[in-house]
Amino acid sequence: MSTPPVQCSTGPFWAYELDHCLDLLAEAGFTEIELMVTRDRRTQEPSLPLKLATARGLKIASVHGPFLAITKTVWGPDPLGKIKRGVEMCKEVGATTYVVHPPFLWERAYARWVMEEAEGFSAEHGVKVAVETMYPVWMAGRKMRAYRWLDPSALAHAAPLLAMDTSHLTVARHDILDSYEILAPRLVHIHLSNNAGDGRDGHLELDQGILPIDRLLGEVARSGYRGAISLELSVRRYIERHEELVKMLRRNRQLVEDRLDRPEPVEKGLPRR
Repeated sequence: MSTPPVQCSTGPFWAYELDHCLDLLAEAGFTEIELMVTRDRRTQEPSLPLKLATARGLKIASVHGPFLAITKTVWGPDPLGKIKRGVEMCKEVGATTYVVHPPFLWERAYARWVMEEAEGFSAEHGVKVAVETMYPVWMAGRKMRAYRWLDPSALAHAAPLLAMDTSHLTVARHDILDSYEILAPRLVHIHLSNNAGDGRDGHLELDQGILPIDRLLGEVARSGYRGAISLELSVRRYIERHEELVKMLRRNRQLVEDRLDRPEPVEKGLPRR
C-alpha cells in the first residue's frame, strides 16, 4: 500500500509570518501540513490559514491545539473548550486529526472525558482527537510530574487515540522503538524529530542526535502504520537563511519518504543507539 504524504508542522515557525512559513513548506515539496494554533490570531480562525494553504497547493491535514504553556489563554483556559473549538476548526479546513496534550494532574474532568467520551466524540465528528506523549521536568535527577500518563503504557491504556512525539519520549527517558510497539495499536499521528539526549526537547533534524530514526521508520513501514507522520523540526538556526532552510526541510522529507519505501524489519537484539 502507498504511504501517506509526510506532513510538516508549522509549530517551530513561530518567528515567521504565516504566509512566509507556508511559502517555505511548499517550496520544500510538502503537500500536507500540520497547523499549530498559536498566539498569532491568524492561526486561530480557519478562513485565513485555509486560504493561504490552498493558494500554495497545501492541505491542512492536521491541527495542533493551543495546549502549550505560551498558548494557555488562547481559546480560553478550559481544555474541553479548546477541543470542541479545535475540532470545529478541523472540520472547516478539512483536517482529520486534532492533536492535544494530556491532562494536567489536577484536570480531573478532562482526564475523565479522555477515558470515557473522547472515542465517541471523535467518531461523531469525524476528527481523530489524538493525545500526545509528553514529558516530565527533571530536577537534580528527580522526575517532577505535571501531566498525567507520562508512561507510554499508561497513555495507551487511558486514551483511545494517540500521537507519538519522538523528542518528548526521549526527554522522558523512554526508548522510541519500545514506545512505538506499545503505542502502535492506537497511534494515529507521529511527531518526528531527533534529539541530542541532553534532557532538552530539541526537535533536531533527523540525521542529527542519538535516536534510531532510520530503524523506527523501518518498523513504521514494516508494521503497516497508516497514520500521519509530521516533521516537527527546530528552525532557529536557519532564520534569515531561506535557501538553507528549504534544503533542510526537503532533505528531511525525502529521508522519511525514501525510508518508508523500503520496509526492512528492525533487527532484534542489536543496540538501539
